[in-house]
Amino acid sequence: MISVVVVYNNKHIFEEVLMRSLKDQTAEFELIALDNTRGEFKSASEALNYGGLRATGRYIMFVHQDVDLERETWLEEVEKILDGIPDLGIAGVAGMSEAGRSFAERQRGHISNSGEIWGREMEKEEEVQTLDELLLIIPRSQFEKMQFDEETFDHWHCYGADYCLSVRRKGLKAYAIPAFVYHRSTSANIKNFGVYKRRLYEKHKRYYKQIHTTSGEISWLKLKFMTVTDLIRPTYMTLFPDWADHLKRDLSGCDTVLDLGCGHDSPIRRCEVPSSVGVDISDANLDESVKKCIHDQYIRSKIELVAFKPKSFDAVISINSTENLSKEEQRQLVERMERWARKKVIIVSTNGGSQEREAEGEGRGWNAKDLEKMGFKIYGICGWRRLGRYDKTDQTRRIISDLTQIITYRHPDYALKIYAVKELEDAPG
Repeated sequence: MISVVVVYNNKHIFEEVLMRSLKDQTAEFELIALDNTRGEFKSASEALNYGGLRATGRYIMFVHQDVDLERETWLEEVEKILDGIPDLGIAGVAGMSEAGRSFAERQRGHISNSGEIWGREMEKEEEVQTLDELLLIIPRSQFEKMQFDEETFDHWHCYGADYCLSVRRKGLKAYAIPAFVYHRSTSANIKNFGVYKRRLYEKHKRYYKQIHTTSGEISWLKLKFMTVTDLIRPTYMTLFPDWADHLKRDLSGCDTVLDLGCGHDSPIRRCEVPSSVGVDISDANLDESVKKCIHDQYIRSKIELVAFKPKSFDAVISINSTENLSKEEQRQLVERMERWARKKVIIVSTNGGSQEREAEGEGRGWNAKDLEKMGFKIYGICGWRRLGRYDKTDQTRRIISDLTQIITYRHPDYALKIYAVKELEDAPG
């Protein structure tokens, strides 16, 4: 039997995601759910040790509140896999091997993380150096001998990687197992992350020159670089803010928001809006967004077909959702957005202002000049358009793109995307 230990700080997410998938499991399990909505536990190590030492199952699964087990037989199948590993110290569904020249080559495991697929499919378990902390499984006999290090990792980071490295030094192994899960993550807690990366390295540097984790490599050189970037980050973020920071600023003071084409992971989740409605035609997008609890209400529809009463929302936003519409359909949609909004309308779109697209009369994205004629203030975002899109892990391309933002922000014709805001007459001030 597997004992499931979860520490939750959001009861709604816990019940709608993890508990919903646990209730349908075919295998018997023990649930130890620890309510931390009031912050009684100050660290993951403290909370998980408290729950783990009360477990009675053969295996203890430490899992996040926003993990959705793929199917009803998940626990049953995983227990059989674990029974077949003689030198098991700890297992998980996502981890990093020491073998491989790049981050992608070292990935082991296969999960859906915030709607994006991480890793690759596996046929059998594979040994790893460290595991991601979204889901860790430890034999109870092993956990009784060694718990998470509460003294060194007295926050919410790196406790799992530390356990993997520590258990390997005792002659056991860490494994990524072929067990797919959905991680319905809405945010990442990165506060003090660097502090605990440094603690992890200091504790294990005698044995590992490089520590590979799902959040990046940790080494002497990387930590020195991180020290420098920590010093310049406040200035850097002031000079090169993410466009979602602009959205958060512009939605400040808006109590109700309509999100047209909300997708599966709308940036509105970072904006602390009291009430929002998401509209999308995709069932998969809506299901994912519902599980992340991003919006208060959802409507399944094409955005050009929905209708609302005038002045129904403080703000109406459209983020990358009008690019399949004709120019005329785009204009008609903006007119309706302006009727539905009391304070402002915000559009984020691929820059569709090329001569070829103009000649066709249709195209991907908005022409900045067209939006300017309609009363919008336009800003260029995501860097110089000729650089194109880049992978999130490509930090060099990210920095180069950010540097071009100095020019493109005020010259949106050259930007990859445009950010458009229109203040309405009902807006205060």
